[in-house]
Amino acid sequence: MKLLASIKKEWLLLIRDKGGLGILFLMPMVLVVVMAVVQDAPFRDYQEQQLPVLFVDEDQGVISQSILMGMSEGNTFRLVDSLNGKPVSAEEATKAINSGEFQIGVIVHKGLSSELQEIVDAQVDGMLAGLMPGADTVEGVKPDLEPYITLLLDPTTKSTFRSSIRSAIKQFLSKLEAKLIVDGLTSKLAEMTGNTPKVDLSSNGIVQLKETTATSTIMASDVANNSTQHNVPAWTVFAMFFIVIPLAGNMVRERTAGTITRLRTMPASMFHFYAGKLLSYSAVGLLQALLMISVGFWLMPQLGLAKLDLGSGMLPLLYVSVVVGVASTGYGLLVGTLFKTLHQAAIFGMVTVVIMAALGGIWVPLYIMSDTMIFIGHLSPMNWAMEAFNDVFLRGQNLSEIIFGSAKLWVFGIVCFGASLTLEKNR
Repeated sequence: MKLLASIKKEWLLLIRDKGGLGILFLMPMVLVVVMAVVQDAPFRDYQEQQLPVLFVDEDQGVISQSILMGMSEGNTFRLVDSLNGKPVSAEEATKAINSGEFQIGVIVHKGLSSELQEIVDAQVDGMLAGLMPGADTVEGVKPDLEPYITLLLDPTTKSTFRSSIRSAIKQFLSKLEAKLIVDGLTSKLAEMTGNTPKVDLSSNGIVQLKETTATSTIMASDVANNSTQHNVPAWTVFAMFFIVIPLAGNMVRERTAGTITRLRTMPASMFHFYAGKLLSYSAVGLLQALLMISVGFWLMPQLGLAKLDLGSGMLPLLYVSVVVGVASTGYGLLVGTLFKTLHQAAIFGMVTVVIMAALGGIWVPLYIMSDTMIFIGHLSPMNWAMEAFNDVFLRGQNLSEIIFGSAKLWVFGIVCFGASLTLEKNR
């Protein structure tokens, strides 16, 4: 009964500020929707989002045709070889890149195909030197030529796009050079033997790369590559830990208003009061999580975004939401107990939540950080919470595996609860 009375008291306080309670649920919804919409393009498959590339063909030869064909067949780039109905010139391409109208341009200079063919012929002659009857035994001299392709880049172009276009062009050129060398060797060998050897150069290569996902269940390979699947768990964790601000604020107001003194005179221990807070605000965190999951599952598809994949199901999701709620509420209790003024508690709670989010991979994935930062990031409770949600959404783990993996969150919440209770008793 004492615990129930404490829970009732906390809910009466929460309901009294209906505007604040509404914001507590509404703002995380707005945040997750906005972030999912903003980050939708970077998470899109290249089949849906192609990068426009200005293409200037001054050569009109085999190289430009090969690059044009290869890049047009892929789904990464969309080649633009004309502006206002006319072929793009080098000057126009440079002007368009400098003005920011396009980010990337490719210029294939005049005579490039003939120069490359001349170099390849010299290499073939050198390979076969001394093998053909009457041929010179001295290896041929490579022509003094340096064919090149100009790559125009806007200064604001991200390194990912730079690497993509650079790798794509190098791949096309490598295939073309290999084909020219093989064709040259085939032609020379036909002259020597009278028979034309057949060489099958597959455009996809001999050794293929098959990508799979290391999960315990069969899931779509592109689940992790959409903004919904990333943003819903990330910002759910962020919103749940932000419960520290209203919780700590209420605790400070109770002390400054003398409420905590009156509560001490009642026939109930501080454990009941703190346990009431823990259960009440953990329930608020659970409701926040369910609301965010509902937004990802029902609302985001209506906005043209990917539908949230629930992974291993609602029961593991409920469990993870509960344990994250306990961990975040425990931290809020500790902050509310430590500080004496509302400003101290609010500022410290807000800043530490932001720091834990930054270190824990909520904003930036841990794997792109340095080894030291990765080690520090794994110490963040918000990283544990994020990984617990990912165990459900992406790894498809069952409930027993999730219980074991989320044990650190239970320990964190219980330690914070015990520390805050001890501090309040000794105050």
